[in-house]
Amino acid sequence: MGAKLKNAPVFFSLGQIQHNPLLSLENYIPAIQESMRKAGYPGFNRTLRVAFNLNQALAGNEGAPSEQLPSERIEMFVFTNIDSTSGFVMTANGLAFQTTDYQNFEAFWAELRKGLEILSTAVGGLAFAERLGLRYLDAVMPKAGESLSDYLVPQLLGLPTCMPTAQFAYSFSESLLIAENVGRVTSRTVIQEGGIGFPPDLQPLGLNLLNRFSSFKGEHAILDTDGSFAERRPFDLDEIGTHMDKLHDLASGCFKASVMPHASKAWNE
Repeated sequence: MGAKLKNAPVFFSLGQIQHNPLLSLENYIPAIQESMRKAGYPGFNRTLRVAFNLNQALAGNEGAPSEQLPSERIEMFVFTNIDSTSGFVMTANGLAFQTTDYQNFEAFWAELRKGLEILSTAVGGLAFAERLGLRYLDAVMPKAGESLSDYLVPQLLGLPTCMPTAQFAYSFSESLLIAENVGRVTSRTVIQEGGIGFPPDLQPLGLNLLNRFSSFKGEHAILDTDGSFAERRPFDLDEIGTHMDKLHDLASGCFKASVMPHASKAWNE
């Protein structure tokens, strides 16, 4: 995709591969951690996350939630670089690479592939991949004397533009793009006042935001571009890379359709 814009709006990106379950993953962690350290990710942390299944609760109680929701304990192993701007999150059936210092897709995929190679080598080979995910969060932060209308297409500005004297807490829009044999991309836009934040379903484990994002306060928009492809296929890194590239192009198209010509100029100054 070429060089990164000088002041690119992307403040978080995530690439994820779901693969065949590894119920004995913990036994391989010492070898994986040593390889991750040599690859530039010496930070290590183990954490537990509890996931609740609301659908199962409703189905098992004739439409009424049960007093105790069905839950699943998910153990995660986190490997981070020295600056805590990039890292891997590993579970029994998935590996994710996340970064707050995105450069371009080629560099991003190279790191994700490196992590997949480390994992596959340590466990003696992965059997299949069944879901690919790629997600970008961009912060549109107008400069003094500018407004979001200078950066975003009118379709994303929402009702507040039609009621300029009214006080709104936020504005939200969402679209779903489906491309056969490539995947789907959900494009969300949230406009609000305050600091840069993350969607409720996404938290950057162990990572720090770059200062120009963490220190910002004011009216801004978050562009949340979430792409995925679900189909079980034999594990093949070259095929995964090719498909991730197509998924990235789809997500990139949604992003470019969301912004005005002024945005690219401003982000490259």
